[in-house]
Amino acid sequence: MAATYRKLRKAFEDNKDEPGAADFYYGEMEMRRHDRTGTSRAERGLLWAYWLVSGYGLRARRAVGWLIATMLMTVILLMKFGLPLYTDPTEKTEGTAVTAGQRVSLTTAPQGPSGAVPNERFTVPRL
Repeated sequence: MAATYRKLRKAFEDNKDEPGAADFYYGEMEMRRHDRTGTSRAERGLLWAYWLVSGYGLRARRAVGWLIATMLMTVILLMKFGLPLYTDPTEKTEGTAVTAGQRVSLTTAPQGPSGAVPNERFTVPRL
């Protein structure tokens, strides 16, 4: 059946009817995806993934939906595990000048760990 769809698609392409050829291309790919005898298991798996992600390159809405879902998942993972919200890389150190025979006294202000507190990870400013 896939060969018939391929021949029909080729005939439509030769007649410069690209929209009609696209319909037959979709049908050809569907027949290849469902063919258990002429198509290997690995190829059927790839065709299934190609269908799921973008509808064989013919369904833009599906591809855009996967893009938005991927971007959303990336933002959620970055909010949960990465990119600290509060950072203060400067150290605050005070000391006295050293000259011959004087004692040195340095005080360093302790810096807490950088990053958001776990309960502050999913907030609007962090988003």
